[in-house]
Amino acid sequence: MKSHIKSKIHRIKPKKPIFTKLWFWIVILLLIVVSSVLYFLLFYSGIQFKNIIVLGNQKVISKDIENLVSGNINIKIFGIGNWEIDSKSIFLTDTDKLGKEILEKFPLIGDVSINKNLPQTLIINVEERKPIGVFCPQTNSGQTDSSCFSIDGDGVIFESLAPIPAGTTIVRQVLENSQVFSGEEVIAKNIITAISDIQKNLKDNFKINLDEVMITSPLRLDADTNEGWHIYFDLGPNSDINSQLKKLDLLLNGGISSDSRKNLRYINLTPQNKAIVCDNKTCIK
Repeated sequence: MKSHIKSKIHRIKPKKPIFTKLWFWIVILLLIVVSSVLYFLLFYSGIQFKNIIVLGNQKVISKDIENLVSGNINIKIFGIGNWEIDSKSIFLTDTDKLGKEILEKFPLIGDVSINKNLPQTLIINVEERKPIGVFCPQTNSGQTDSSCFSIDGDGVIFESLAPIPAGTTIVRQVLENSQVFSGEEVIAKNIITAISDIQKNLKDNFKINLDEVMITSPLRLDADTNEGWHIYFDLGPNSDINSQLKKLDLLLNGGISSDSRKNLRYINLTPQNKAIVCDNKTCIK
């Protein structure tokens, strides 16, 4: 009986300490490597955000953009109550989010791209909106020239103007709510593109400027020239602004000379297959 117990005792081997095992040191090594990489990416001073370079801006002040970016560059890593750990690592900078915040804050900026220039610099390229005219909202009760804005080729208003500069094309449209805000798209893309094409065609080909255009409905555009006569365009879904401009070009290059335009009242291009010309001799109204 005693010999049987002794044999069992001899067969039980003492356990080796865990630090003598290979897998233990492999785990420790991996933890050291991962911790070092995380520390480098999150907290190493050499890659913490430091410099901002703003390019392409003319009206928007660079310092305002820099302040906005600096105020949104801190990334919260961990926090308990009032205590938190932040990082300004350039690797964590969300350039898409920063770009959206810049566009929301500065309506005058139409496009922005942000590039990381390692190790500590952000390069911000902005493209400011270019006005094609001035938008003045109207209500059914009348005009509201006191709240006019520059408008770009996308139909977006972006800069309040008072007074309106001379020689600027005024775009009017009746709105249910006359209160509009910078950065808001107030005119559909196809309509503002038509206005831009008309404006360019008249100026480049005939030295005629548009004083004012009125979007009377989604289907019609009334344009007033600096020579005192008007043009009516069809904006319906089946209309073609290019074909209407071709009809206008034929008229102005043909029977309607620069001298005869002095007596011109309007040219109506809304009929599909013809144009109606009204001057002081041919029409009463």
